[in-house]
Amino acid sequence: MGWVLQMAISYTIVDVDAALNADIGQPWAAYLMQCLNEKAALACLALTIIAAFSMGQGCMVAASRVTFAYARDGCFPLSRYWAQVNQRTKTPVNAVWFNAVIGSLLVLLLFAGDIAIGAIFSIGAIGAFVAFTIPITIRTFFVGKRFKPGPWNLGKFSPIIGTLSTIFTALMIPILCLPSVTGADLDATSMNWTVLVWGAPMLFATIWFLVDAHKWFKGPKINVEHMIHEGQKEAHVLNAKEASESGSAKEGKKDDTIA
Repeated sequence: MGWVLQMAISYTIVDVDAALNADIGQPWAAYLMQCLNEKAALACLALTIIAAFSMGQGCMVAASRVTFAYARDGCFPLSRYWAQVNQRTKTPVNAVWFNAVIGSLLVLLLFAGDIAIGAIFSIGAIGAFVAFTIPITIRTFFVGKRFKPGPWNLGKFSPIIGTLSTIFTALMIPILCLPSVTGADLDATSMNWTVLVWGAPMLFATIWFLVDAHKWFKGPKINVEHMIHEGQKEAHVLNAKEASESGSAKEGKKDDTIA
C-alpha cells in the first residue's frame, strides 16, 4: 500500500519544489493543496492526524509493555517502580507514564531542527523493524523444526516470509541511516545522525551485557508458570506411558524366554 501511495503521489504532484519549500512547512499538506480543493485537503489532513494519533497510542502500548518486561527482569535503574502493576487497571501504569515523559521530552527536539527530529523518527522505524525481526530471524534460521507453531501460523510459507522479513530489515537499516544529500552538500548540519543516536546506545548495551549483565541476567522471568507446568505435566505423562510400555515389552520378552 505504501508503494501504491508513492506511485499515486509521483503521478499527481504538480510542483515538487513548491511542495517541499511551501511556507506552511508541510510537504504533504502542500501536495494535497495542489491536487484537491481546500475542504478535501483538510479532510485528508484530518484523517492523517487521526491515524498518526492512533499509531502513537499503539506505539505507547507496545513501548510500555516492553518497559514493564525489562523492569520486571531488573534491567532498568529503579526497576521496582516501573514494574509495578496497577491493582485497579491491572496494567503497568508507571511504565506508561515513564514512556509518555520520555516521548514528550524527545518531541522537544523539534526545536533543534529537522535533522535532530528526523533522527528520532528514523530510530523509531529501525527500532520497530529490529524488535519485530529478531524473533522472526531466530525462528527462521536457528530454531528450525524445533519450533512449535501456535494455533494460527503461516504453515509452509513461514520460512519464506521469515527470510524475506529478515532481508527487508537488513536492507532498511542502512537506508534509514543514509543522509539525504551527498558530496559537497554533506556537512554536520545535513548529516543523518541516526547511525550515532541509535548505534551508540546499542553498542553500550552490548558492551554492558558482555562485561556485567551476562553474570546476572539469565533471560526473562517466567510469569506464565501454569502454562509451563501444563507442558511439564504432559511430558511426565508421556514419559510414564513410555516407561510403562517399555516395562511391559521387557516382561513379555522375559516370559517368552522362560517359556
